[in-house]
Amino acid sequence: MHIVRLAWHWPGDPVEVNVGPVKLVFDDGRGLVLEGRSDWALRLTETSAGDDGWRDRYDYDYDGGRWLPRDASAEPPFASVMSRTLTHLELLRDEFDEPTGLSLDLDGRPLTLKLWEGEITT
Repeated sequence: MHIVRLAWHWPGDPVEVNVGPVKLVFDDGRGLVLEGRSDWALRLTETSAGDDGWRDRYDYDYDGGRWLPRDASAEPPFASVMSRTLTHLELLRDEFDEPTGLSLDLDGRPLTLKLWEGEITT
C-alpha cells in the first residue's frame, strides 16, 4: 500500500501536510479516495489501477494557490501501517447518519481517518 495526499499550497507559505484528501493505493493498484464534500460529509471513491481522475476536481489555481499531490506513505499516521494488510474497515457516521470518517484495521493496527471542518485531518 502507499498513500497519495493533497495539500493546499499558497506560494511562500508553509504547507499544512496533515490536512487534505487522501488516496489509499493498495498493492494491486486499486485505490480508495477519502475527501470532504461541501456539506462536510465524507466522500469515498473507489478507483481502478492507474485511475487518477479523482484529482481533476483539484486541478485549479486560486490566486496563486493550488492543491499539490505528494507521497505521504512515510508520514504519520501512515508510516506505521505501510507493510500491513487491510483486514477490516468501518465507515464512521455522525449523529445525523452522515459519513464522517473511516476506521481501518491493518493486521491489528488501527488507522482512523476523520473529517474535521470538512477536510480529512490526521
